[in-house]
Amino acid sequence: MKKLYVHEIRPNGDVSTVGLFYSTEEAEGIVKKLQELPEKKSCKYEIAEAALSSGSTTSREDKQVPAQK
Repeated sequence: MKKLYVHEIRPNGDVSTVGLFYSTEEAEGIVKKLQELPEKKSCKYEIAEAALSSGSTTSREDKQVPAQK
């Protein structure tokens, strides 16, 4: 099962985890909803695959979604 974290990157550099999602569509959907909020317009979002719990060092695939202007 795919596990994806959505991280919010604020203009001051602070990073916050928005949540854990189980599909790319679900993660992209929450990013779109957040970008529509006026107070979140200056934030950027990153969708990152969760690390495997087995301790594997498999590289993760990151996808940054730029803030809409």
